[in-house]
Amino acid sequence: ALTISTHLCDVAKEEQVNAFRDAALAEHGTDQINLLFNNAGIGGGGSFIHDEREQWDKTFDVCWFGVYYCCRAFLPALMAADEGHRINTSSINGLWASLGPDTPHTAYCAAKIAVRGFTEALITDLAINAPHVKVSVVMPGHIGTQIVANSMAYMGRDPDSLSAEDIAEFRSQLEEAGMPVGNLPDDDIRALIAQQAQAFESEAPTTAVSAAEIILDGVKNE
Repeated sequence: ALTISTHLCDVAKEEQVNAFRDAALAEHGTDQINLLFNNAGIGGGGSFIHDEREQWDKTFDVCWFGVYYCCRAFLPALMAADEGHRINTSSINGLWASLGPDTPHTAYCAAKIAVRGFTEALITDLAINAPHVKVSVVMPGHIGTQIVANSMAYMGRDPDSLSAEDIAEFRSQLEEAGMPVGNLPDDDIRALIAQQAQAFESEAPTTAVSAAEIILDGVKNE
């Protein structure tokens, strides 16, 4: 019978990652795993110049240290298995460090470039020191997930809880992008922000299910 367990974990905090590992292995009565998918991610801290350092650090901590901590935590369990494979999600922004000429994206890009480089370096390390464990890096483009909505919630910037100053900032960004929102009430701006977050998921060219199938096929074919 297939047993599935779920666990809450902030991958930006190493102590929570280690507790997650211990709980998951205990739940399934094993000291081995065959597959490790490091797929947690958020966005934020786009501007190194203007955005708050806390937002920048949160994004980098989840997108980079989340991968690093999980790789550290689960390495013994992968090594103990007859065969193992770790899959680290980078991004197209791990190759192209931009969302375009008018949109700074520094924290996310820096983290995803780090994930790509780390994973590529692991190929040699594992081939020499643990050849039964493989590693892959995934470089997705726009995938239909809730990353935009989840990122706003993680940063405490859910549309319903945004302050008047936050709304004014979003209004300015939308106007700079050519959207005539100068006379829209604040509640309409909140609704527009929520709509954009939903559109990121629903209008993506690739669904999360399709992406998962592509990744699994890649793992099977090494």
